[in-house]
Amino acid sequence: MLRIRVVATAAVDSLPRVKLVRAPRKRLATSFLLALAAALSLLALGGSSASAASCPSFRVLHDDRIGAAVLPAGNYEVTVSGGLSCPASSKLFARFLSDWDGDLPKPWRLKAEGSGKATFTGGSLSFAVRLVGGGEGGSNTEIGTLCPGTFTVNTGTDVGPLFFAKGEYLVYIPAKSAITCRRASVLFTRFLGVPGGTLPFPWRLKTQTATFYKPAHPLRSAFRIEPEDGVS
Repeated sequence: MLRIRVVATAAVDSLPRVKLVRAPRKRLATSFLLALAAALSLLALGGSSASAASCPSFRVLHDDRIGAAVLPAGNYEVTVSGGLSCPASSKLFARFLSDWDGDLPKPWRLKAEGSGKATFTGGSLSFAVRLVGGGEGGSNTEIGTLCPGTFTVNTGTDVGPLFFAKGEYLVYIPAKSAITCRRASVLFTRFLGVPGGTLPFPWRLKTQTATFYKPAHPLRSAFRIEPEDGVS
């Protein structure tokens, strides 16, 4: 046992000695500052890219308009900024498309940028839409289903607080409604024929979107009317 220890000690003594050198504090501080600057640069780049983000496409079901913005049917690219989320932008775009009079709710403003392109701004939030592919019809989870064909109003008529001028209209079935397109057309014909424009019980009308509904089942029993040429 003693012999083994002597050999091991000799082996260790034969190894080259390594001298530990402590780096100057100034050099360590400089390295730290350089690393911190690099990290902050990455964060800044990440922040600028997150300020404008692309969302899943949004489908406009017929040639439409919102105020001065002309929005042909098709799929739209949606870009959000200012912290607005993609789901929120979809709900807002659907709401603006469904608006009866084309006046956006405050504080939202519209900037039309040619056919199929517009920017909506509300305070620090904003989103932009741009047409990327054409095609009418179909459905949209935010808007619902567009019924085929058009509904003709032969004479300007008051229904509740809204006036439906003579012309062509579209019928929409909201996403969660169980009413069929045929049933909606029958009901609208009935409402137009009521003297004085009073809606029969229990039907109500949301004036901002021209949506007819039953209070007991506002989602399941609902349909919406929109001018064929949109609102201006």
